Amino acid sequence: MTHPDPLSPDGARQKKRTPRRITADYLHNAGLYYLQRFAASREQFRTVMLRKIKRSCAYHKDQDALACAMLLEELIKKFERAGLLGDESYARGLAESLRRQGRSERAIAAKLQGKGIERDLIQKTLSLLKEIEEQSGMHSGEIQAALRLARKKKIGPFAPAEIEDNEPSNKKALGMFARAGFSYDTFRIILSFAREEAEALIDRR
Repeated sequence: MTHPDPLSPDGARQKKRTPRRITADYLHNAGLYYLQRFAASREQFRTVMLRKIKRSCAYHKDQDALACAMLLEELIKKFERAGLLGDESYARGLAESLRRQGRSERAIAAKLQGKGIERDLIQKTLSLLKEIEEQSGMHSGEIQAALRLARKKKIGPFAPAEIEDNEPSNKKALGMFARAGFSYDTFRIILSFAREEAEALIDRR
């Protein structure tokens, strides 16, 4: 008597989907589908698509992996020309999103680097971000980001009244800010704000 596989809902082992053969049309359609669902840097996109190529070539032994990779490079160029893929717009969008979340410049730079963005473009993106913040009349993008973190963590000007100016609490908060990439000077500045002033700065557009 046979027993059903407990890992399968219907008692039968699930068959893995057979990888598709690599063609220019398949890569185009698969790449377009991915970009419709996820924002990606050029390097991220290349990594995802190369995984598809690797799986396909492992199954279809007659395929030339190098030729498939060359098809992918042509696709990347095609998508870049069409504006569907571009590190500059991706880096700017991600940087602005991270800033709204209260991330420091250092944390943003690390995130962009992890996404495969080149160092020169990271610096350009951070400079542009700072310029946009200054033109918007912000006190400081770095200060605003630090205040957003403080509000989220209920520390600094957003700490409960009973622990305001509490030295152990401030030391703990300093460690939190340091891990988030903020400088000691930035930390001291946000501690100088009253809650109402801090709220006004965060909400300024």
